[in-house]
Amino acid sequence: MVYDPELYRKPETTEKETKVPSQEISLSSQAPPQKKRKSRRIIQRMRKRIKLLPEKTFNKNLQNIKEAAVKSQNTKCDQLYGFHANPAHSLTKNFNAATRTRDYRLIKNQPSNLAYHNLCTTKQPSADVGQLLGLNLKYCVASKSPKPDLKHTIGRLNRSVRTQNMLLQKKVKNQPFIQQLYKQSTACIPPLATDQLEYQLEKFEEKLEAASAKLPRASKSNLTYSQKKILQSLKKDKDYIIVPSDKNLGPAIMNRSTYKERVLTEHLTSEAYRHIPQDQATALLKKTAESLKFLYRQHKPVLSKPECQYFERSFPEKHRNPMFYIVPKVQKQPVKFRPVVSCINSFNAIFSTWLDFKMKSLLKCIPTYLKDSNDLIKKLQNLPLLPPTARLFTADATVMYTNIDTDTALEAFTFLFEHYREEIPSDFPRPFFLKVLEIVMKNNLFQFDDTYWLQLHGTAMGTPAACLYATIAYGVHERNKLLPSYKAFLKLYMRFIDDVIGIWIPSEDGHDTLHWSNFKDAMNEWGKLKWIISDRKTSADFLDLTLTIENGKIVTRTFQKSMNLYLYIPPISAHPTSCFKGLIVGNFLRFRKQNTDENFSTLIGNFAQHLLARGHSLTAIRNHFQQAATSIDQKSLLKATLISQPQKNLNDSSIENRALYLHWQYHPHGIQRGTLRALYKDTLEACTPF
Repeated sequence: MVYDPELYRKPETTEKETKVPSQEISLSSQAPPQKKRKSRRIIQRMRKRIKLLPEKTFNKNLQNIKEAAVKSQNTKCDQLYGFHANPAHSLTKNFNAATRTRDYRLIKNQPSNLAYHNLCTTKQPSADVGQLLGLNLKYCVASKSPKPDLKHTIGRLNRSVRTQNMLLQKKVKNQPFIQQLYKQSTACIPPLATDQLEYQLEKFEEKLEAASAKLPRASKSNLTYSQKKILQSLKKDKDYIIVPSDKNLGPAIMNRSTYKERVLTEHLTSEAYRHIPQDQATALLKKTAESLKFLYRQHKPVLSKPECQYFERSFPEKHRNPMFYIVPKVQKQPVKFRPVVSCINSFNAIFSTWLDFKMKSLLKCIPTYLKDSNDLIKKLQNLPLLPPTARLFTADATVMYTNIDTDTALEAFTFLFEHYREEIPSDFPRPFFLKVLEIVMKNNLFQFDDTYWLQLHGTAMGTPAACLYATIAYGVHERNKLLPSYKAFLKLYMRFIDDVIGIWIPSEDGHDTLHWSNFKDAMNEWGKLKWIISDRKTSADFLDLTLTIENGKIVTRTFQKSMNLYLYIPPISAHPTSCFKGLIVGNFLRFRKQNTDENFSTLIGNFAQHLLARGHSLTAIRNHFQQAATSIDQKSLLKATLISQPQKNLNDSSIENRALYLHWQYHPHGIQRGTLRALYKDTLEACTPF
């Protein structure tokens, strides 16, 4: 504190003031100034304020907590549902606000059936993982931006238009074409089309870009916040693996350690496989490729032009190693696993695809071949009236692919070529076919994780030709041994790969049991392949059918496994609307074809309930059902009309009958089909002569 002498100086008195005798007063003897005393009211207010301060602080903190909780809950509601309600507003106002800020389909059409198979044994996933896996592995997640890749789309369209215009100008007719073996040439660049076509192509591109520019940069996701969170969590967590189950029975989640253990203990470490070091595997893959190329160059003169084009265009492509994985058979207890090898885009698949194409011309030599359940229904309808003693039986091969020895199968194909020459095309390249078949079946090398394995026995798993290879190889035994010996007892004998269906007519000589036993032994007399044959009954399950003998006729019913989760594609998936129509109409037509009227009514009702549980609206289901029923009536009318009218030539070779395709990645909020058709109609439709 700074001392100021002016504060302590005696003020001067006026003339009117009384004069006091002057005295010298020392500074040290002067009394300090007294503070002004606070009033009683101020003191009371201060005491009251101090007394109420804790309560006021508590109420303020409570209000802050309340506001934070409400804000947090609103944020959570916004993340989960896309909106939050305001209690101060009416229900109608809240509803209108919600529908303006949120894709209502994600709320209204959210599936209630979100089942999946939990095969975890050690570490369990979170309880809410079903919200994501229950959507099914076919669920299509919409991309963040609805804007398409115009460069790719316009590039393919320009190439198609210019190519077809070139063929039309040169008056080129359709060349021999094999759809299964077709590979587009990347070296050929078509010349520019006519000026009018090029002008309209530019106009179409401009309008397409304008329509794309109107689209928002980002669109709402068709996954909820919690589903996105689960997806990110599963992607980061390496303890789990998601796999499809066998027979399309829904997704399954497993512990990754258990998955690897099952792969090694039940499959790869068995006698059917051998581990190959990486350097040896690389050398073997290279050697196999060189051997197949050498065979092709040797036998190139006996191949057709489309076949040669297929090989020549496939060789330069980049190829990958076949990959091994397993899928759980959840319908069996305890759960077993089916081995699968993905050979897509591998080098051996080039020749295996060609083998599969050539084998299709051999199927007419196999009378027991069955294409699918529709083929079986047609054959059953053509059967005469069965005797009362007729019985159904089924047979299932035990690990068919592994137990078909390659040498035994090659002998069967050689026997087929030697004894049924008249039924095989004269230009069939038999030596080349057999040599390629042997190399493909004996050199099935694949990769699992970072290890390489060679299959030692049986049919090469995953190779494109595997199904027809197994069908024809055992089919030779059926045609040469089974059918001639037991023709009198077999009213029907058909096989779909490793599943057999038959109708047995008992003998009247009193030795039916012996004949049946000999027949079962004869089925198991081909190589190492063994069959599990059922008892003879009046009813049997085969493929997706339940067959029953009633009054001498076979009555069919759709068979559905008890483990089926019915995880149909939900309407909020980013699939084109035509996919939902195909799903519903296709199943409707299948149920109608496979069932009687009574069974059909029950099945179609259950089907509608399953669709409702997957988020489809009742109105959409009813409309698709009506379309399916209309198509059935139209097909029946068309059949009756075609009987009396000549059919049109569907194989017209003129370029004018070719279709023009626009390759477009679909997005629910992108440019829709109707807009694309309108743009095409305004620009290219009038000037395209095809």
